Amino acid sequence: MGYIGWSLIALAAYGVTTILLKLALRNIPPEAAAAITNTMLVGSAVVYAMYRGINIPQQLSQGVSTVYLLLAGVTLSVGIISFYIALSRGPVSVVAPIFGMNLALVSIVGFILLGEPVNTTRVLGVALAAVAIILLTR
Repeated sequence: MGYIGWSLIALAAYGVTTILLKLALRNIPPEAAAAITNTMLVGSAVVYAMYRGINIPQQLSQGVSTVYLLLAGVTLSVGIISFYIALSRGPVSVVAPIFGMNLALVSIVGFILLGEPVNTTRVLGVALAAVAIILLTR
């Protein structure tokens, strides 16, 4: 399966996850929910890596890539914990779209820092995504 198929699976999974989290956070503190769901994530990732024959400790000796990976772990942790707290305190119809705005941010960073191609359609897409998020949060 190509990256589009995997992206669609991620879209569906994240959508369902957000609804399930909102329901769970009615009775479970966001800190506990983050610990439980992310422990499941780590376990699943380790099993999948082992299945694929990946030596995880060996990946920690990849120089600057390891630094990027560890920094990504920090930012992912901050982002997920913040999302869980926001979801526990606010309506899913506002929190999820704001969280989803990360897609537009990533696109802009991809254009600027990663040198990804910029064209009118992509710029318009990012602008429309931003407008959609603003409208959804009102």
